[in-house]
Amino acid sequence: MARGGSTNGGRGSQGSLIQNGEVRAIEDSTSPYFLHNGDHPGLILVTNLLRGSNYHTWRRAMLMALTAKNKLGFVDGTIPRPLSTDLLFPAWTRCNSMISSWIINSVNRDIADSLLYHDSAYEIWNDLCDRFNQGNGPRVFQIKRQLCGLVQGSLDVSSYFTTLKVLWDELKEFQPVPVCQCGGLRVWSDHQHKEYVLHFLMGLNESYAQIRGQILMMEPLPAINKVFSLVIQEERHRNIGGNSAIPVSEPLAFGSNYNAPTGSSGGSKTKRDKVTCTHCGFIGHTKDKCYRLVGYPPGWRVKSKTSNSMANNSEVINQVNANSTDQAVSSLTNDQCQQLIQLLSTQLASASSIVTNPPSTGPSISNFTDQRYCHFPECYFS
Repeated sequence: MARGGSTNGGRGSQGSLIQNGEVRAIEDSTSPYFLHNGDHPGLILVTNLLRGSNYHTWRRAMLMALTAKNKLGFVDGTIPRPLSTDLLFPAWTRCNSMISSWIINSVNRDIADSLLYHDSAYEIWNDLCDRFNQGNGPRVFQIKRQLCGLVQGSLDVSSYFTTLKVLWDELKEFQPVPVCQCGGLRVWSDHQHKEYVLHFLMGLNESYAQIRGQILMMEPLPAINKVFSLVIQEERHRNIGGNSAIPVSEPLAFGSNYNAPTGSSGGSKTKRDKVTCTHCGFIGHTKDKCYRLVGYPPGWRVKSKTSNSMANNSEVINQVNANSTDQAVSSLTNDQCQQLIQLLSTQLASASSIVTNPPSTGPSISNFTDQRYCHFPECYFS
């Protein structure tokens, strides 16, 4: 009896140890069966959902996320399904269902519908691999074709370099990496990085020809990240220089039509159209642009509709002529003044003879060929 009692006691202690081992496996944060409080079936591990063509990038992102969650063994087969009599079977079932939900949430809706009837995350993972994992030959051909035709174009330097780096990294996954201890791998790696630098510089726009030439003259060529840093600094320097330019304000229209109606086809009125001249009182120009002070331009025709406006315009012309004459006389030398006096005397004598002996056909003004209009404000000649 004592021996039997000791046997039952041994079995009880062994069962207790198994139960304690199960509890430790579930509660231990380093165990793959451990589920954090933030883990739930609706969690999305990656933002870039699987569409089919992006399988390789999606697969790498999912492997990183599952490794961080310590659940990679459920999809690569290293944690197989235990027997239903195993004490870890409930914990395995719970973790398997959680991981299956994470994978389904990380693929497109059309693809997710075809994954609902798999029993394990391992089967779901292999199904996606069989469907979307392309062979090395077609995918390598596609990547190299994209690399050959990729140039900067309208992209900024950062977007262009990011696109190149994604293709380079994906292509590296299909290339075998030699393993050696003689140092030849370092030479091959340096040659590969040199090819990256040349490929990046070849695709840049011609506006970066100067910085490209400076980089190519460096011996040895810097690393690809250093080259990218130099080019991005050049781009930022150009952006700073372009933003510092002072915009040129639109000049004020000289002689604007201040009589234009408000609803004209020229558009809405602006503050420039509402300025008022402090000299003449008209709207549309300022005092420093007033024709009464600075003079009318050549060929100016006075538009008048009434006799009052005619008189006002005559007064304006006389005032402009007087101002122009004063300014011209003040700038003449003594010799020029003598010559002007002689010329005016000659013209005055000719005009007196014409007035004294007018021709039968009427008054003539042929002697005033150099004048735009006569001295009398009532007469205007074009």
